[in-house]
Amino acid sequence: MLLKSPHFSAKSPPETEPLLSRDPLEDGASRFSNGDRDNDLIAVLEKTAEKDIATGYQSLVNDLDTYRISIDDGAMLIIDPQRAFTEGVWMQSIGDGAAIDVKPLIIAFNNCADIINKLYGRMEIMFTRCPFPPDSYGWDDSLGDIIDNRQHYFIKPGNSVLFPPLNGFTEWVKRCIENGKNTLVLGGCTLNSCVRVSSIDTLTFFKDMDLEVVVDLRICGARLQNFSPSAMYEDISAVASAVHQMTAAGIRVAKRVEWI
Repeated sequence: MLLKSPHFSAKSPPETEPLLSRDPLEDGASRFSNGDRDNDLIAVLEKTAEKDIATGYQSLVNDLDTYRISIDDGAMLIIDPQRAFTEGVWMQSIGDGAAIDVKPLIIAFNNCADIINKLYGRMEIMFTRCPFPPDSYGWDDSLGDIIDNRQHYFIKPGNSVLFPPLNGFTEWVKRCIENGKNTLVLGGCTLNSCVRVSSIDTLTFFKDMDLEVVVDLRICGARLQNFSPSAMYEDISAVASAVHQMTAAGIRVAKRVEWI
């Protein structure tokens, strides 16, 4: 359960060579691109969902700020960037339309890869993993050649990174705070479940330690269907509801984080 889940780990391994990322705008794509992908999600929403859905998400993002932080002052946690969500058992469990439904997750993981490729080994970066079967347990293809095979991570069987309580996460955050890193940036998947729950639980747990929790929307993914308004969320989308819940809890939700 606690394999490679550190209480006090070394900094992330050295930086690797640049990796080119998958392009989810190509149906059945296997080609790679390292261009600017800031508008990829909007393009996917316009192509695969109703235009009003893309417009609604664009409006949500436009209301958010860009957050700038020094790599010396913050740490980053990427939630479950595993192949299970883009081609493994989790994706396959969706059934018909799964390849389209996970396109926003592919975009999020590609954006994670862009950032990690630039910062790996230069700052504190950590990951979580869900306990999937072996062929779905590994890193998503966009990250596989960036992340060192000795990289530590936290096992997270449920939605919250704080469970199980001995997975090493709280000790890692305390060490980061002791080293002057008072901001934790979260990304990964999925925005409306694990990222939402983990960010709120983390802020609550460390409320007396002046930890700022930031969610970088650009590196967070959700199923395509969760961008659509739903009566379950009072006619807004699950994604918009998650942003509202995190903001109300005191999380800083940013359209993107710029590391300086």
